[in-house]
Amino acid sequence: MSEKLRIEELVLTAATSAVIGAIFLVWSNIVWDATKLLLGLSLTPIIYGVWFIGATVPAYIIRKPYVAVLGELLAAILELFYGSQFASTVLLYGFMQGLMSEAVFFLTRYKKWDWLTMVLAGAAPALWAAPADTILYGITNPLAPEQRIVFWSLYFVSGAIFAGILVKAILDYVAKKSSLLDAFAVGKSVKKY
Repeated sequence: MSEKLRIEELVLTAATSAVIGAIFLVWSNIVWDATKLLLGLSLTPIIYGVWFIGATVPAYIIRKPYVAVLGELLAAILELFYGSQFASTVLLYGFMQGLMSEAVFFLTRYKKWDWLTMVLAGAAPALWAAPADTILYGITNPLAPEQRIVFWSLYFVSGAIFAGILVKAILDYVAKKSSLLDAFAVGKSVKKY
């Protein structure tokens, strides 16, 4: 397998990033605040993992170096362009969160795409996001110490579920049931069984 990205892989990454950037915008401007109102601050990170799918969706489909970083960063750029309430900080988050997922795929040499790898790649961006939210936004200031543990833990759980388990399950299903992803690594992998 060539490490170099083909034109259709770049186009797919850009297209998925455009859609995911729009999802990020809704998550930033509506879902985050609504969840905080419904569940309270300490449980709000249960939805955070959606912000990590910009890395895992294109990386899982294409399975080549740098796709996780590129996908997450492009989605963040588009979220900013669409009008995120978090302004330019989304660029730093996009780059760092993509880098965290990329590190997991790098450690497997881009050869393992099993459930464990995807769960770890989905949860890894929390290594950046949880402390960054605490340091940059002081988000945990109103929480008691035991609430902070729950709060920080939910970043990892949410990432594992949304960006790991759900991404793998949905993309495997699409690759099996349609020809949409046949030209990409995920389609070839799923259909060889």
